[in-house]
Amino acid sequence: MTYNLRLLVLVATCVVICAITATALHAQAGSHSIWDGVYTDAQAKRGAAGYAEHCAQCHGESLSGNGADIPALAGSSFLYNWDGLGLDALFDRIHTTMPQSNPGSLSVNEVADITAYLLSVNQFPSGSTELPADMQSLQKIQFVAKKPAH
Repeated sequence: MTYNLRLLVLVATCVVICAITATALHAQAGSHSIWDGVYTDAQAKRGAAGYAEHCAQCHGESLSGNGADIPALAGSSFLYNWDGLGLDALFDRIHTTMPQSNPGSLSVNEVADITAYLLSVNQFPSGSTELPADMQSLQKIQFVAKKPAH
């Protein structure tokens, strides 16, 4: 290869590497995890009331489910089921399939509040901003079961 062709290949390779790195950094900058205080205490309190009204009759007051076809919403099995997913996955499951007696009947705000309550019960920290009720924002919040080392 000639010197100019080698230089062109080297420059093109550098541009591709820089573009990939910038894209990855941009994606990381906009995302965070449930350990970052993504709901408020007031929202979780509203969610507790919503849970009592719409969810407790099946999942139980202690969120333990029935060990068979009704899953627990607290504890290790719940954490394992959602670990590594975006919070939008949990939100969407609740919004589209619950309550079982009337799927899809909860408003997005009710689902956000109930999701905040589930995070609270599972000992994830609250923060100063309410959990958003839109899928695009929720996709940026990762459900990470184990607290990351900072």
